[in-house]
Amino acid sequence: MNMGDSINSEASEYFPALTIDQDEFVFTRRVNSINEDFYGSRRQHGVWTKAKGLPGNINTDRNEGGQNISQDGQWLIFTGCNFPNVYGSCDLYISYFTPDGWSTPENLGRINSDSWESSPSISPDKRDLYFASSRPGGYGGVDIYVSHLLTNGRWSEPENLGPEVNTIGDEDCAFIHADNQTLYFTSSGHLGYGGSDLFMIRKKPKGGWDKAM
Repeated sequence: MNMGDSINSEASEYFPALTIDQDEFVFTRRVNSINEDFYGSRRQHGVWTKAKGLPGNINTDRNEGGQNISQDGQWLIFTGCNFPNVYGSCDLYISYFTPDGWSTPENLGRINSDSWESSPSISPDKRDLYFASSRPGGYGGVDIYVSHLLTNGRWSEPENLGPEVNTIGDEDCAFIHADNQTLYFTSSGHLGYGGSDLFMIRKKPKGGWDKAM
C-alpha cells in the first residue's frame, strides 16, 4: 500500500524506521533534490499525520541520512557526510530526543574511522550498535561491525562480525530485529540470486553467529 500524501511527496523519501509501538515513523527526504533531512509522522486513530521536519537541531544544510531510531523513540543514529568534525567521508552521529526536540548531533567518536561508516542499527536494549564500514582489515570491501555500550557511557572499539556474516564481497544495511537475536543484511558475497541479496543470520546460544540464510 502506498503510504499516501501524508508521507510521500514529489521529493524522494527513503530509509524508513518505526518505533516498537509502530506509532512513530521517521524517514529521510531529499529536499530540493540536494539536501537530505529527517521527517517524522505519528499515527493518530490509525491515520498518519502530515510529515514534518523533525523538531530541534538535528536537520542542517548538510546531508543527514540512513537513520535508525531506537525502539523507545529516544535516540536517532544516522550517517552524516562532510560534516565539520568528520573522521572520514561519512561518519555515524547520534541525536537525543529532548523536551525541545532532537538535540544537536554528536559524532560517535571511536566508532568512526577515516573510511566510510553508514547503515546503523541499534539493538532494542540500546547496548549494541551494528553498522557498515569500508575500513581496512575486513574480509571484503564493506563489512558489518558491532560496538557495545560500556558502563562508562562510551562505545567500545568496533568488532568485525566475522566470516559467518562478512565475505570477500560487500555486506551492508544491517538491521537487528526486536528479538535481539536475528540480524538482517545485504550481501554480494554470500551465494544468492543476483548482485546483492537479502540475508538473515541468528546468534548462537553461547555466542557467535549461525549460518547466514
